[in-house]
Amino acid sequence: MGGSFRSIACQIHCSRSALNRLASGQVQNPDRKTIHKLRRLAEHKNPAGTITEEELQRLLQRVFDEDTHTATEPAADTVAQANGRAPAAPAAWTGAPFVAPVQGADGDRRNGLRAEPLWPVDELVVHLDSGRYEHAVGMLDYAGGKAPAKESAAAIQACRGRGLTEATDTLLRKVGGRPEEIVFTVIRHLIDAGNAADARALAQIRSSVRMHE
Repeated sequence: MGGSFRSIACQIHCSRSALNRLASGQVQNPDRKTIHKLRRLAEHKNPAGTITEEELQRLLQRVFDEDTHTATEPAADTVAQANGRAPAAPAAWTGAPFVAPVQGADGDRRNGLRAEPLWPVDELVVHLDSGRYEHAVGMLDYAGGKAPAKESAAAIQACRGRGLTEATDTLLRKVGGRPEEIVFTVIRHLIDAGNAADARALAQIRSSVRMHE
């Protein structure tokens, strides 16, 4: 495409750090909207050297189909054991990227969660790109360590959806250190939203924390 990560990120309205992680292969579940924006920008600059929309869609589907095969039982079992009931059925992967619930009058019908005010991931991106790391850290500290469980889950979803892997990992670690009932509630929200991978990761973090308590 030519140009720096910063200039390309500005053109597709994403963060430079997210684009860098995407280009280096650090994002396991890339945001489809970002990928399609990159393809359209590439096509504008070099039509002959850009894959078609259909080819890209097929490749993305392969990525998400492969993710379907990751086990969802550990996180679901952990929640079920905490609630004293049988393990829940594995959450089905819908093929949609990990995103925060969409605001609507009747809530988010896709995942069973009532819509809450979206977590301000765009504000976090601005702080990161502007080098205002103390503000970014403050947002992550609150969302991961103090916010209600549903807001913590929404923050994880939003950061994952934007490809902010480091921020997502930070949130998971902070939530994992909170009281067990909060951790299990966040896990439940993540499973309900179809985010089995982060639910499983959070369950593993909490298990590790419990071993050291």
